Amino acid sequence: MSRGTAKHVTVGKRVEIPAYCDLWMQGARTGTVERFKGGSGNYLAARDPRGADLFGVRMDHPQVKRLVWVVADDCSYL
Repeated sequence: MSRGTAKHVTVGKRVEIPAYCDLWMQGARTGTVERFKGGSGNYLAARDPRGADLFGVRMDHPQVKRLVWVVADDCSYL
């Protein structure tokens, strides 16, 4: 799996979520990027205090119904 930067990834690309996510540990590892939220540099943001870019990932696992928000730089691209 190659690593890239968030600006090179568009909606529809396949990613593997980071290993520190609970869903990854439960077997839901891969999905498709459905949304992209650019980092505002706001270090007080609720979702990500680093102000990083976020991906909204629709997981392949059939039991995961919600969109999973993960830090773009922590994802592995497939």
